[in-house]
Amino acid sequence: MKRFFSLLPLFVVVFNYFVFAQEAKLRLPVETFGIGVELQPTDITYGGTLAYAINSDMHIGINFGFLFDGGAEGSGSSTFLNFGPYFKYFLPQWKMKTFYPFVKGQFLVTTESISYKDPLTQRTVRRTETQTKIIGYFGSEWFPVSSLGIYGGLRVVELQLDPVRFLIGTMYVNIGIEWFF
Repeated sequence: MKRFFSLLPLFVVVFNYFVFAQEAKLRLPVETFGIGVELQPTDITYGGTLAYAINSDMHIGINFGFLFDGGAEGSGSSTFLNFGPYFKYFLPQWKMKTFYPFVKGQFLVTTESISYKDPLTQRTVRRTETQTKIIGYFGSEWFPVSSLGIYGGLRVVELQLDPVRFLIGTMYVNIGIEWFF
């Protein structure tokens, strides 16, 4: 309890800063490159992002990621690799202060390689699966400064190409951060 009261002035100052902050004219990135990190736990898409701001309303980029799981005792290892070019369009007419809603389309290729012990032959077998899909997101990006964007979104449509499946309203979450330089 003593620690809480010692940190209370800090919380009050930070709270007042955000509540009474003036809206400034924020310039979004234009014709600049950016790097970032994005997390999409549904496709095990933990990895980097390279982006390019074509203009203030349109960004293109690519997500890439790699995950290796050494496996627990007796289970095999697994490797996940993904690659996903995307296009992000901001909806400026729905802007709220420094929050910019967007729609994002992505072509995602994921490869999963899993080794496991076959119960019949007792041999280690490796199985590899590749998935390709087209995904549509709706989200919002917050620009605390003009060169930094923190975003989150929901997956609203998904078209899996092998096997063909169309999903609507999956609502899987993705979050990320981008720094433009």
